[in-house]
Amino acid sequence: NIHLKEFIISKNYELNIIFNQDTPADLCEKQINSFLEEIGAVDIDIQRQAVQKLAYPIKKHSNGLYYLINFKLDLENVRKINTATIKFNRSDSILRYLVLNQTDFLIQKSKENLNTQVEFASHRELNKGAGLKKKCFTKYMGIRAIDYKDVDYLNQFTSPYAKLFGKVKTGSSSKYQRKIAQALKRARHMAYMPFTDKWMV
Repeated sequence: NIHLKEFIISKNYELNIIFNQDTPADLCEKQINSFLEEIGAVDIDIQRQAVQKLAYPIKKHSNGLYYLINFKLDLENVRKINTATIKFNRSDSILRYLVLNQTDFLIQKSKENLNTQVEFASHRELNKGAGLKKKCFTKYMGIRAIDYKDVDYLNQFTSPYAKLFGKVKTGSSSKYQRKIAQALKRARHMAYMPFTDKWMV
């Protein structure tokens, strides 16, 4: 099967990168393209996001210019990622970045059977008055993969102090509690969400 063979020898990756908002577009794209060329990326999709307010200051910057890049990478080139990202660490214009293997995420997304008859907007509404017999809201929604960039969804699982609620409070199953925790960790790293209430408004 040709399609199966292509799946086996290549993986889907995502590069999320935050530049200093004053960085010229041509310099941003030059650094991104240099990285992609060095690792041998193919099927590249580069999306320039709007300048966003960071959930907390990074290198004394309160705003950042986000770029989201999706690409495919042959398995033999995966090892090149660590070497290529060294340049990001040395760049004064790059505030933060994250490179993720999204292959399993996309597979899980393709298998989702989302609940179109949604009666509740959050785990709070779903479990109102349920006592200890709470239901997993993520499972109720039919969600199988949680995107760390979906801040609105993740916010319902955090306290006013920006701390992750325990599964006993939200009703999340152990499986989805781990996925939520992982997504929250990534969202904090990329300044979509704060680590503490110090930076919450």
